[in-house]
Amino acid sequence: MTELPAGLDTGALALTPGNTDVSGQLSTAGLAFGDLVRLVGKAVADTQQKLNQTAASSTSALAQTLVDMIAVQEVDFDDNGQVTASKTFTQKLPLINFVDPVLYQWTSVNLQGRFVASQFAEADSLDASGGSSTDSSGQAGVGLIFGLGYNNFQYDNSQLNVNTTSSVESSVGLMRMTAVLEPRHDIGVPLPRTAIQGPSLDIAAGPIVDHAATGSTPATRTMNAVITMTRPDATPVEGALISITTDGIPWTYTTAGQTTTDVNGELGITLTRTFVDPTADTSPVSVVVTARIGIVSTSTTLTF
Repeated sequence: MTELPAGLDTGALALTPGNTDVSGQLSTAGLAFGDLVRLVGKAVADTQQKLNQTAASSTSALAQTLVDMIAVQEVDFDDNGQVTASKTFTQKLPLINFVDPVLYQWTSVNLQGRFVASQFAEADSLDASGGSSTDSSGQAGVGLIFGLGYNNFQYDNSQLNVNTTSSVESSVGLMRMTAVLEPRHDIGVPLPRTAIQGPSLDIAAGPIVDHAATGSTPATRTMNAVITMTRPDATPVEGALISITTDGIPWTYTTAGQTTTDVNGELGITLTRTFVDPTADTSPVSVVVTARIGIVSTSTTLTF
């Protein structure tokens, strides 16, 4: 005979397991990022338009404001390259001539997006079982081998199992934006002009001559150059003592004893290259020649 305790039965009570899915959140995140890009682009364009309008207003105000300023500055030099006079010419000119309006622009705007989505699900299941058993036996009488006796057996069993299942799905994200606003360098106002009244120097290349080696004299190559000094009215400057450098190539005065400009304002020099080894490289080289007197100077490149 088998009996079950009241309320105890064999069977399973189960809940449907939960599922996690963040695809919906991710799809809406893509739409949100697209809207963000569109809105940021519009904000940048609107801001740039306002910056341009502000720059235009500032430029107009500077252009309409007249102030006394130096339009041209004239500096006079004498025949020795020394400053003898300086004259300034002023007039009413717009303020924009010497005040540069600052014009700004967005040089770069960067957007970077990473998205975060997570979902948690949990399911529980319950299994229960139970059982009960009772057995009885007895004997009595005379002449029996074992005599009087009685046997009784009872068995009870119950079991309860609870299972829990959890699942988590997540996606991590980050949003980053950088922007650079800086002045524009391609727009500016030129500086006022400067006029210089004084002598000028000019260097002209002369003939090139190769000299073969003779005895113990190595082969050489010479080049003559003429330095001319003139006043602003093109008249020559006579007797000017000019400083000369030739970028490492030795030079001498072309006319012995002449160290200053002649009546024509000219001074000749001779540059010399020496080839000690007959197999030396004799290909042409470039030499920078500089002539200077006071703060007046000029440079030119001669090749020989």
